[in-house]
Amino acid sequence: MGGFMIKPKESHFRKRRKLYRPFFYILIVWLSIAFSQNAASSASKEPIHVDLTKTLGFIMGQRFSLNRIKDEYPTLSLQVKMAELEFNSSFGISEKNIEKELKGLFKGKYPEFISTMRKQLDNTLNSQQITQDVAIQFLEEVKLRAAGEIPSPMLETLLIYQFKEKPVNELLRGFKTIYRTNGHPKSKGLDLQIEYPRSWSEREGNRPNVIKYFSSNNGRGPAGALIMTRDLVKEAQGELTRQEIKTLQTIEGSKELALEVFSESSLIEIANGMGMSNVRSINTKRIVIDRWPGAVLDFIGDAQRLDFNITMYNRMYIAIYKNYMIFLQCQVTKMPNETAEELSTKISQFDPMFRLMANSLVIQSQY
Repeated sequence: MGGFMIKPKESHFRKRRKLYRPFFYILIVWLSIAFSQNAASSASKEPIHVDLTKTLGFIMGQRFSLNRIKDEYPTLSLQVKMAELEFNSSFGISEKNIEKELKGLFKGKYPEFISTMRKQLDNTLNSQQITQDVAIQFLEEVKLRAAGEIPSPMLETLLIYQFKEKPVNELLRGFKTIYRTNGHPKSKGLDLQIEYPRSWSEREGNRPNVIKYFSSNNGRGPAGALIMTRDLVKEAQGELTRQEIKTLQTIEGSKELALEVFSESSLIEIANGMGMSNVRSINTKRIVIDRWPGAVLDFIGDAQRLDFNITMYNRMYIAIYKNYMIFLQCQVTKMPNETAEELSTKISQFDPMFRLMANSLVIQSQY
């Protein structure tokens, strides 16, 4: 039986395919700028051995005090054992990894270093009196420490070395910080929420549209992430009609625009326009981020920073929410002295972490 087909009604954005191109090229420019900041981010100013020494001294001092309580107040032995078990359950692996790191740093001088530290702790802690009330309070303090109530930088160092092999477990165990953009001058009025590991550092973005930059290992690590927003209506500078602006305010309008901006060819063009050389291993996928249309873009590229070359794995989560574009840009860096296999290992380690962070992204403005 014959018939005829009704041609689907064209959307406002498909009628004007050139409309999304200004957004697209602006997008490439400011992503490239943001990438430059991310790649050149500086680590913590404090030398790593200082944080490691403080943290090892913290652990040793706690153990010394617990042993004193057990010896001087035998009736508290069970409570001491329970406190030790709780703390070791949270950070038991960390001490071994910290000792291994310090041995690598101090090499042949490590035995002298650890001997000096033990003598200093003995002299300091042996001179302090511990009453039974003080002992009970200290046992409660150790339980709180097991839950993460530990001063910085000891907590961050403990977490880094506890979850060194599987960084994602830090988030899964609940050691996380929640950040919201509400009220931030660079958020364009958007209220976004994201969770990141407690051991990561947080600092302001130096670029106009970078809200926050997060860096692993308390600012020294190979992984990082940043969040950004852009106002599409403002970027269009009067090119949009009232109807198009009205359409953008709906989820249907966002989906229409996403068909153009998040096409595979457009995402590949973004990867190649980030100012990196030898861009490779490009992967793209359409996703949904907190109910709104999104995309994820993975690629590896090379870049020069000052007088040395680095290789970076990049993952960008992008969402269109009404007239805004929201970005979570994640990266893993391979330094010149590292191999491609080492980069691959680091990517595998941080991949689950990036996924959890992206999954934690909530557009609070819509609720």
